[in-house]
Amino acid sequence: MTQEQANSLAEALRGRFQAEVDVEQVGDRMRFRFGVVSPQFSQMTQLQRQDAVWQVVDATLPREATLDVSLILTFSPAEFADAGR
Repeated sequence: MTQEQANSLAEALRGRFQAEVDVEQVGDRMRFRFGVVSPQFSQMTQLQRQDAVWQVVDATLPREATLDVSLILTFSPAEFADAGR
């Protein structure tokens, strides 16, 4: 995955979930992990969240680039605030 593709995915996630999205490159390879914080996740199970974010991934990136998404963490704002304690 290129940095541009990672940025495009972050923008797509922001738009779809009205979310704060953090992107981090993993190691020296062009692999990326994402953190997504959205109020929309408050009423969703972890499985529903992952299904929803991966629908965005599949709609945004070419299939071969999806292999370079190492992790997508999803949080509601309350969960994210609790994680910082």
